[in-house]
Amino acid sequence: MADVFVKTCFAFYCSAAEWALLQEAFLLSFDLCAGVEPNPPGPGFMALFPPDDEERWSGFRDLFSDRDYPDFGADLAGGPEDGSANWRAIISAEVTLEPLAIAALIQRCCAAALAGGPIGFAWSTSCSRQVIDAFGGGWCAVFSDHVALETTGAALAKAIAPSAASGSI
Repeated sequence: MADVFVKTCFAFYCSAAEWALLQEAFLLSFDLCAGVEPNPPGPGFMALFPPDDEERWSGFRDLFSDRDYPDFGADLAGGPEDGSANWRAIISAEVTLEPLAIAALIQRCCAAALAGGPIGFAWSTSCSRQVIDAFGGGWCAVFSDHVALETTGAALAKAIAPSAASGSI
């Protein structure tokens, strides 16, 4: 048996209001995963994550590949920049990561930041043992109107596709 680790650490600037939305989302994720009753949502939060059924948090849960376990697999840190209206958001992960959920969160919560240009991040995947194809990573670029994402495995497959006939072990 081997342990797989997905790691990232990236930062971007956002407004105080966007920071508050990010922080609310991360706290909600922790509460939902722990089975704790979340705090009531802030004024703009539910507008960004409207429920689509009977459950109050369904719009938020839609960000995740597993709606029953809405975990970003990451931590949020940061704060205000000295002498600036900007806040620095730092997202990091050491064990797991949901890149698409992080990208969707940034896209919904940070419209003003994205108006200044895309926000990008990369991640690595490693393993505690030498396991075939257990190493890699990927990158993600978050734009205001779309998300571009690619894994190293997909990039490698595209790169070697024309010569796949030569084979490898």
